[in-house]
Amino acid sequence: MRFETESLGPIGVEIRGLDLRGDVSEADFAWLRRTVTDEGLVLLRDQPMEAARHVALGERFGPPEKLDIKREGPDPSLAVIHNVDREGSAFADDDPLMEMLTINEGWHSDSAFREIPASFTLFAAVVVPDEGGDTLYACLQRAWDALDPEEQVKLYGLNGIHDYSAAFRQRGKEMARLVGFELPALTHPLVRRHPETGRVGLFVSEHMNGIEGMAKEEGKALVEKLVALVTSEDRVYRHRWQVGALLIWDNRSTLHRAQGFDERYARVMHHVRVSGSEPPIAATAPRTV
Repeated sequence: MRFETESLGPIGVEIRGLDLRGDVSEADFAWLRRTVTDEGLVLLRDQPMEAARHVALGERFGPPEKLDIKREGPDPSLAVIHNVDREGSAFADDDPLMEMLTINEGWHSDSAFREIPASFTLFAAVVVPDEGGDTLYACLQRAWDALDPEEQVKLYGLNGIHDYSAAFRQRGKEMARLVGFELPALTHPLVRRHPETGRVGLFVSEHMNGIEGMAKEEGKALVEKLVALVTSEDRVYRHRWQVGALLIWDNRSTLHRAQGFDERYARVMHHVRVSGSEPPIAATAPRTV
């Protein structure tokens, strides 16, 4: 293989030698996709590309989600995440888009509020601030592996309550006002099995509102404990963005969160999210003989 990889630390690898702006063979793409699923996160630098090529690359991973939120331009598969208008003027702090983006500062995986959450996300830097605006990543599977078997067995069979609207309410915001609709709460297994690699991992986020069948405060405390385990400092990769960088991650094995930045700086990112193929698969406790 003519491509080089280098570990990013706690999670992910950087790939060198693969130019996604040209024709990528089926064999090279299959290797890239396998690397993303195996590592959870892949970084490719110096990959500036037009929106249409970004969407086309996402389509090779699977059907892109149609993004009604944060969309700008004719293609509903590409979200433009930005804090400035077309003339370069910064949005006001109380602009609905800016208020909504603060929700992404909580640890989450993309589209967990859907029956079938997103599989992959392709995130590209178009304009970056002079400081701040980093994105942090953590591995749900490595956190699971860190649990003692006695702790793991207590988590099998539990379902987490994913409530995106509650995440807005906790910050004093109303989702319907900001984006024009509400999303009903739904449940996903707290322990999931990756459909391609077979690895087991937690499925938690800061957008969860408890555990099904558990007292509210008890459930929220368990979620907070598990999120803290996943995102402990030694398990987190912080990415400092440069223009042209592309990060591809597997939402079925990772969490991420945005970091704030001084709003006097412009930040423009392009985001394509790939639809999952099936609801999360609940992992079951191994049989004992």
